[in-house]
Amino acid sequence: MEEFRPFCWEKEKKMAGSGLSYRVRLQDYVLTGEDGAPEASMFSYSYLRDPAGAARPVMFCYNGGPGAASGWLHMGLLGPQTVSLPGYPELRAGGGYRLEENAAFLADVCDIVLIDPVGTGYARLLDGEKAGKYYSTAGDAAAFARFISDYLRENGREDADIYLLGESYGTIRNVALADALPGWVKLRGIVSIGTSLNVGARGTMYVEPNVRRLGANAAACWYHRHRDELPLEDFVGEALSFAYGDYARALLMGSRLPESERDAALDALSRFSGLDRGFLSANRLRFGEVDFLLRLCPGEVVSAYDSRLTYRPGAAEGYEGAELGERAIASLDLGKDAFMNSAGPAFERALREYSSASLAAPDGREYRSDMLEIARRWDYRGYGKDTLELPRELMEKNEKLRFLFVNGYYDLMSTFDFVLCYLAQYGLPPGRTECAVLPSGHASYVGEGMAQELSGRIREFIGKGS
Repeated sequence: MEEFRPFCWEKEKKMAGSGLSYRVRLQDYVLTGEDGAPEASMFSYSYLRDPAGAARPVMFCYNGGPGAASGWLHMGLLGPQTVSLPGYPELRAGGGYRLEENAAFLADVCDIVLIDPVGTGYARLLDGEKAGKYYSTAGDAAAFARFISDYLRENGREDADIYLLGESYGTIRNVALADALPGWVKLRGIVSIGTSLNVGARGTMYVEPNVRRLGANAAACWYHRHRDELPLEDFVGEALSFAYGDYARALLMGSRLPESERDAALDALSRFSGLDRGFLSANRLRFGEVDFLLRLCPGEVVSAYDSRLTYRPGAAEGYEGAELGERAIASLDLGKDAFMNSAGPAFERALREYSSASLAAPDGREYRSDMLEIARRWDYRGYGKDTLELPRELMEKNEKLRFLFVNGYYDLMSTFDFVLCYLAQYGLPPGRTECAVLPSGHASYVGEGMAQELSGRIREFIGKGS
């Protein structure tokens, strides 16, 4: 059993290239119950400029999971040193990495606070009986709201413009947290990377899933089948036109669709999805998310996190060449995903290297990067609000609030099509809503030039609020 002693460490630093000076602070935040007894802790990495000025923007950042620490964002986008993966996306398990000074470090425009939720990183659940309180959408949002409120007060930053940046489940946390923050917090912007607002949501998109996934499916198909024929954007554009036109009509018409139109739809769907025409015909022009991962590249499994990557499973996993039985589909394990098995270990090693060389750590405390146990225990249903409706409601209450949605073409976990469809269906104010689709995967900052491009978008987004 680890002994928990609250930790705080701070040091002055300077970027070798740009000469930018900053302070880095690592700190526990203890969450107590009504009786004052410690129940859990959160852990933060702050990158600060001196003198800050009371109004200098502060951006609070976190990954998702639920159950993930902030290491991905820390080492991929927001820290003073970031990970480079040579040759990506032609990366294989155990591939190398380089730590490089982050030339796009955002500390010149805002203070950056990376937060590890309860039970992740160096943060801990101190009272096991309180797991249900913190491992839920509502409890997590309440804990983050307490953290941010106390952070701003303790550091004299009550007048600062506040930005939230979340990735994957962190995009759900974005809106639940924004709704939980006290009214005095000057929330000005929310950055949503790999938007997943529909996970556990009470509402429904009322749009055929195959229609609103086909753009991302087409991007994967383009990479594996059509790269030499035409640009990505052109192929995806054609796929989207088909998806919301002839394909949507074909699915709605079903058996009433004339045979000639059905044949044309099958030809187009096979071209844009890369799936076998016979399979699509037998399944009435529909295919599941797992079907796509297993069938696009026969004998290989496409990564849901970055569809450019694949892995070749063994016979023991239920695969025999291109033949994929029910056993294979049922046993698909995202823990073996090609992206997670290649980039994941590289990021973990890079964080350890950076931490040991440049930071400190709580004595005797193990760093926990991804706690699947937390995800399995997570309570979405207890949250009483619709996360699909919340962004619009938040923007109606706060006329200065803006959103930046960022997704990757090759992300099959949270597709860019979802965001395009969501914005069209839910009526967010267009003048305060931006959408960026990058040639990247779920972690939009991974790949040559991606972190610099995304940092530029965020820098511009914050600049518009000043």
